[in-house]
Amino acid sequence: MSKLAFSYLRNDDSAFSQFDCGEPELNFFLQREAEHYVRTGLSAVKLLLDLDADRIVGFYAISPHSVKPGYLSDDQRQFYNVPFPIPAWLIGRLAVDLRYQRQRLGGALLHDAFSNIAGRATNGAGALIIVDAKDKQVKKFYKKYDFRTLCVSGGLKLFRRIQYDNPNG
Repeated sequence: MSKLAFSYLRNDDSAFSQFDCGEPELNFFLQREAEHYVRTGLSAVKLLLDLDADRIVGFYAISPHSVKPGYLSDDQRQFYNVPFPIPAWLIGRLAVDLRYQRQRLGGALLHDAFSNIAGRATNGAGALIIVDAKDKQVKKFYKKYDFRTLCVSGGLKLFRRIQYDNPNG
């Protein structure tokens, strides 16, 4: 097995053009848009690298977000009990290169995103993690990680609570 490591996006990543997850929109984001999103503060992008092959295995992008209380179920609204949008974090993109799929690396990326978000939210704010599943298969993947459907979302917008390591978080 190759040696894998996480790294934040750098400007000198020459492996961008080699990345292919099978989804043109996600490939385009990494190859053409990610650096702009990072530079302008729209997202943080983290890469999973194969250090032996000098390849990008996968990536995710996160950004601050919010959820209107009306999108939550009655129980969830009562839990937060606030009239304003709930602070959240969006995992806007997550992808694994075709050469590395079916090795549970999507889950590794997701767990790193959970940790990354919890650290940022502990120092800022955030109660929820939001994802937009592109289809039912992707929704099934996220449901394995305790994501639930937002009530008024048409079924593909999912959420889960942020799990804090810090008892004060």
